[in-house]
Amino acid sequence: MLTLSAYIREKCLHIILLSGLLIMAGCATQEEAEPPPAAAGTPATVEEVAEPPPPPKAILTEIPEVSETVFFDTGSFEISQREQLKIDPIAVRLRQHPDSNVIIIGHSSESDNEEDNMALSYERAFSVAIYIASVFGIAEERIQVVAQGNGDPATSGSNSRVEVISPETVVRTLNASDEDGKF
Repeated sequence: MLTLSAYIREKCLHIILLSGLLIMAGCATQEEAEPPPAAAGTPATVEEVAEPPPPPKAILTEIPEVSETVFFDTGSFEISQREQLKIDPIAVRLRQHPDSNVIIIGHSSESDNEEDNMALSYERAFSVAIYIASVFGIAEERIQVVAQGNGDPATSGSNSRVEVISPETVVRTLNASDEDGKF
């Protein structure tokens, strides 16, 4: 009959022997651990491929000012489809250059009342801002709206207009040849 301490010693000895066998069976020599060399014509594995190229560096590029004048029907602040086509290139530029912004200046002189002119000039500028933000997904923080009222009258033509100006700016880009937003 084995005593408890002799039984524990015997079990520990079995565990140690078994562990040693498992360790010896799991260990391979250096030659066995290395994979065989790739045969000629077999594709290289991911590890054998050259290092990936470095991430692209942002290049600072100066882009010139772009402006367009959008005209409205008398007393209206709805943008016609023809006038939307004038806004689109500036909005595309804003999408291509997230560092750029736009200033929208509304004008009006349809009324003798300056408050009415200010309200209509704001509504016109705001409708252009909403068009750019909603159709092209431009953040509102990048759009500045100014109501001019009947101040700064047009030198020729109608004062029922909005000036859309994306000022000259320095932007980050990945390609130095994308001047004027062309890739």
